[in-house]
Amino acid sequence: MIKRALKKILVPMDGSKSSFSALDEAIYMASQFDAQITVLYVLHVAYDNPDLVNTPETRKLLKKVTKFLEKAEKQVMKNKISFKKETLFGQESKKIVDYSQKEKFDLIVMGSRGLSSIKRMILGSVASSVVTKSKIPVLVVK
Repeated sequence: MIKRALKKILVPMDGSKSSFSALDEAIYMASQFDAQITVLYVLHVAYDNPDLVNTPETRKLLKKVTKFLEKAEKQVMKNKISFKKETLFGQESKKIVDYSQKEKFDLIVMGSRGLSSIKRMILGSVASSVVTKSKIPVLVVK
């Protein structure tokens, strides 16, 4: 049982089925607590190099990201929940943890596995790293 009210829920997403399952769980929780959901996408760019952000490949990927973020927004808004979205560039788990602390989220809800082709035995590498490094609760959804 959750002992304190949730007001701000962070949902890191990569467009995978697992990340949309996490969003569904966050929507349910937000509806119970009248909380706001922020969906975060982190584009992995080595060393946070801004020169790597403006490449044809990155622009193409960001178009896909825009589409799945719009889908996520519709899913949240049809449930009449306050919604924000954010896109950051850098190392995924570090950006998620740093952003969650900076913006004072109460909970991170994320999928157990993302789109990465590298598989971990129990958790995806980003989820595992966020669980390990986060100072706020993390709910990992299968």
